[in-house]
Amino acid sequence: MISSLKKKLMQLIQAEKSPARLSASFCVGTFIAILPVIPFQTPGLFVVCWLFSLNLAVTFAATYLVNNPFTLIPIYIMDYAFGVWFFKNLLGWNLDRYNPWWVEKGNDFLSQYIDIKKYLGSDFCIWYLVLGGFVLAALVSVILYPFLKIVFRFLIAQSEKMGVEDK
Repeated sequence: MISSLKKKLMQLIQAEKSPARLSASFCVGTFIAILPVIPFQTPGLFVVCWLFSLNLAVTFAATYLVNNPFTLIPIYIMDYAFGVWFFKNLLGWNLDRYNPWWVEKGNDFLSQYIDIKKYLGSDFCIWYLVLGGFVLAALVSVILYPFLKIVFRFLIAQSEKMGVEDK
């Protein structure tokens, strides 16, 4: 099974032959995966691939390689923690007061059963999750791009040496 996946990956890489496009596709997939927008991930993925002429297969694979049922909760925790650290601690912006009413109702409901402040340090704030996820996704994608370009350049050269067929 591993050799079959490796062969499919090499065929995909050989068909594309552009390290820049492969890297951009993978980075956009990673960006979408880190954003906390589960219901809009796949439609957003298709729209972004179409708008920027990215490789749909690579973007799709990157999105669901990074964000899947095993990684979803850790990614959301990371988004929220980064948002609190970046906006509240580093920039000194208190976004708690901009919480929508329905998040406040959720905080009130949850506080009846668990001590949210014990785990989060304060009530849950949707903006730390959303904005923290956006900034973190952008940082990870920008940092990842040059490394992926080197990796894909190497893999393209490797696939040309191996002479992987299109079938």
